[in-house]
Amino acid sequence: MGLDFLVPIFGILIVLVPVMGLTTVLTLRLGGKPFVETLARELRGFGGSDPSRLQSQIEDLTEQVELLAGEVRQLRAAQSFDERLLASREAAQKD
Repeated sequence: MGLDFLVPIFGILIVLVPVMGLTTVLTLRLGGKPFVETLARELRGFGGSDPSRLQSQIEDLTEQVELLAGEVRQLRAAQSFDERLLASREAAQKD
């Protein structure tokens, strides 16, 4: 009486479940595998850096910071000179 509507549903599910399973497996295998491999390769490259390479990078960065600090000192000196020059020029114009 009430179970007749289940026959078409189960008939559809018999076909639909294997198709969905195959689709999921192929999607994960073809689409997910390259993503996982790329992610693993990047994580390996990020975490396994050579200590001597890291040391050379730190030395390079330290050198760059020192060069920038020297340039900032030169710019401050030039700015101070310009301010004194403008101040003396304004004082001469007032007289």
